[in-house]
Amino acid sequence: MATSVGTKYGAAYSWVGRNSDGRLEVFVRATDGSLRHIWQKTANNDEDWSTWSSLGGNLVGNPVVAPNADGRLEVFVHNSDDATLRHIWQTVPSGGPWSSWSSLGGSVVGNPAATQDADGRLEVFVYNRDDAIQHIWQTAPNNGFSAWGTIEIAPEGNPAATQDADGHLEVFARGPNGDIWHAWQRPHIPGWRPGEDLGGSGSVASDPAVVQNADGRLEVFARYNDNTLWHVWQTAPSNGWAPHWETLGGSLAGVPAVAQNADGRLEVFSRGTDNTLQHARQNSPGQGWTKWSTLGGSLAADPAVGLNSDGRLDVFAPFSDGSIRHIWQTAPNNGWSDWQSLGTP
Repeated sequence: MATSVGTKYGAAYSWVGRNSDGRLEVFVRATDGSLRHIWQKTANNDEDWSTWSSLGGNLVGNPVVAPNADGRLEVFVHNSDDATLRHIWQTVPSGGPWSSWSSLGGSVVGNPAATQDADGRLEVFVYNRDDAIQHIWQTAPNNGFSAWGTIEIAPEGNPAATQDADGHLEVFARGPNGDIWHAWQRPHIPGWRPGEDLGGSGSVASDPAVVQNADGRLEVFARYNDNTLWHVWQTAPSNGWAPHWETLGGSLAGVPAVAQNADGRLEVFSRGTDNTLQHARQNSPGQGWTKWSTLGGSLAADPAVGLNSDGRLDVFAPFSDGSIRHIWQTAPNNGWSDWQSLGTP
């Protein structure tokens, strides 16, 4: 499951969202192709959840959820009927009724990424059938969407997108040469710069994950073809990048998920080659990394990270028995609970 990033949330915009009242909400594609969701009954209560409910649809791949400027959650997903991008949204913030499904058109391959522009408008990025990154954006916060535009990156996987420290957006994707490519909004005129090669030694095997450090510098993570995790970072907020990728080691499978702890330290999570949940974290904000350690489990696909409103990280993953399970920090920046099942969607 691919991960995309929203810096205002502090964790990945993926298939886990947070309502404006602080309650986490999880969205997954069920075996019948419908979108199912489940939510915390009260904010920060990791052990008291609703039952699964269906939002309908006929979906392919994994959804991405992002908050509108007014706090209403909106879900974007690849539709199985015609390869268009479909979306559905809360009509009022914090768990109100949901709209009907609506099409945004396009020619979608894989999973979308979504983030907020500096003014709160949602922008969505997809890998399309012409081997390009296309994007579509709200014409005003909480409003309708533009026509599709194209960004000059030729991807070979799902994009990740985020807001830089100065508010402009950047998008990242694995390219055909085995490197990560990125493009960013021009700072003073409309439009995007053409994609540039960010490196990766021709060895990148996963989609990227990206998040802001505590000081605003972006950091990108990707799994190499030897199953180790590598990363590269901006040398200053909204600035250039380190000259080389560095390894964090590990024995990993799939796509990493990354989030910022309450104290600013980044923490990265990945399914291990043994299907347990593996994690490593910065020793202090922006500085050094621990070794990998396991949180156990029997994962069937990639994890996603939620951020409770009290600052505790909460990690969700599909398990081999078909259930969705999660594990959470018992206090901000602290140790972890046991795994809890949310049942089968």
